[in-house]
Amino acid sequence: MNASEGWQRLESRLEAIDRRVRSLESDPSRRNSFIPYIVDRDSPYTNVDGQYPDHDGQPLLMMSGYSYLGLGGDERVVEAAKAAVEQYGTGTHGVRALAGSIPLHRELEAELARLLGREEALAFGSGYAANVGTIGALCGPGDTILIDKIDHASIVDGCQLSGAKVTRFRHNDPGHLDRRLQDSDDSGLRLVIVDSVYSMDGDIAPLPQLREVCDRHGALLMVDEAHALGVIGRSGLGIEDHFDYEHLVDIKLGTLSKGIPATGGWVVGSSRLIQHLKYAARPFLFSAALAPAQAGAALAALRILESEPERVTHIQNEAARLRAILNEAGLQTGLSETAVIPLIAGSDEGAYDLATACRKAGVIGIPVVSPAVPTSLARLRIAVTANHTKAHIDTAAEVFIKAARECNLIEA
Repeated sequence: MNASEGWQRLESRLEAIDRRVRSLESDPSRRNSFIPYIVDRDSPYTNVDGQYPDHDGQPLLMMSGYSYLGLGGDERVVEAAKAAVEQYGTGTHGVRALAGSIPLHRELEAELARLLGREEALAFGSGYAANVGTIGALCGPGDTILIDKIDHASIVDGCQLSGAKVTRFRHNDPGHLDRRLQDSDDSGLRLVIVDSVYSMDGDIAPLPQLREVCDRHGALLMVDEAHALGVIGRSGLGIEDHFDYEHLVDIKLGTLSKGIPATGGWVVGSSRLIQHLKYAARPFLFSAALAPAQAGAALAALRILESEPERVTHIQNEAARLRAILNEAGLQTGLSETAVIPLIAGSDEGAYDLATACRKAGVIGIPVVSPAVPTSLARLRIAVTANHTKAHIDTAAEVFIKAARECNLIEA
């Protein structure tokens, strides 16, 4: 078999993706994927000049961004990134275990550990790498991992790569987890993994009940705080803060690219756990170290989170208000109880219809379709940030409701 035969066999897979994109983005006005947004640093507005035939160049209100704390353009964060580049350059000299570590990495890790109440922390190149690396370093053949049915893809991939047996339990259902653990092999390590805030639904894992179940069966509990840091808890410190507990999580990790406006991932825990991950987490050991600018920006943002808790309070209050307005109008927002608010449209095409109508009215709401969500639950994934004023929320709500009526999702 020569290379041309191999390409022929691959062609059907390439065609499937192409056909799906063309069906959802059937004309230029329906484009929603891989749009290069021109961001306004000081506001939640963005622009997409040249992307749409019907766009007149006016700024659009971004309602689907991840920068929960609104710090992406904050001058203090930008200056910290610049200072890191001035001191250390644009990159490092390799992986952390060799010549890639710089003092800024240790400063960032010490701040993460202190803020989150653990002995030590470890910074990865991404949240995805943190999940895959941590799972693979802790589990292998003979072990059992139990994951929530809608855990993030990075958790699923880490489980599959680990070689451990993987069992799923119903979403946010401690009773079902209890039965799964009862039926599982207890001869090896058993690790339960959940998201603290689910990125497409905006609901929160029932941490106290999960902890109780894990303790009953001698299982460890790992929680991904990607969409929780800066979002839930009185101080924005995640799920333990939310439930007013100090230590209910055995292994806690997250990202530096959501509430914290940089890139990277983190794990916090005991000194012995972090020491193990340094030598056994392959994405950490064999990937280039976190770039200085990202480490500097993340460190500055963490300090702002601690010193300005009013940002978190604003997010929580405005998210609750937006949900109430939308629900009163008849829009479905699922089980959301955080800054993440799904606007359920139903079909994939319906989600694209709704997104297109919203954009034409001046608001960006990005559609999420199958297989990322169930086929009948395609939605716009909305996120409230500290940069959204009450006026912005009112404007967005008005546009969402009007667009939903145009798309026959709610009664006129």
